[in-house]
Amino acid sequence: MSPRQTQRFVAMTMWSLVGAFVVVGLLFLTTPDGVLHRLAQLGDQLGSFSHPPHSQEKLWLGLAVAYMTVITGIAIVVARDVVRYRPLLLVLAAGKAVSSLTCLGYFLNENVFAYLANFVVDGSLVALTLACWVLVGRTLQATPRADAAAPG
Repeated sequence: MSPRQTQRFVAMTMWSLVGAFVVVGLLFLTTPDGVLHRLAQLGDQLGSFSHPPHSQEKLWLGLAVAYMTVITGIAIVVARDVVRYRPLLLVLAAGKAVSSLTCLGYFLNENVFAYLANFVVDGSLVALTLACWVLVGRTLQATPRADAAAPG
């Protein structure tokens, strides 16, 4: 892939993530119990999983929606200039890694399918984000810098 194609690919990947993050954030906000209920139904079809605990607490919901807003913003910024904002891909990957690994811990303790699903989905997003980071890095290495080429 040429540097331009790589940058376009990473930008399109980030815009795709923006769409996904917006949809998931809105689902969390508007139907948090519905999201967990649907995941529990899927878990029932796939195997023998515990159901997620019910809660009336809204603090975690507010924090989840805020997190989705932040990662959406990161993806938008990166999509607009993947070379300049490449380091933000590591921030996005770190956030998704923490989400994935904490859900793995919860799953191992409670056998709730929603935790397993989040581990898999967010773990996949870590891999995707790191792959984008590597691709942009290769682009930077392959593209001669203007200041290196200038006589001085």
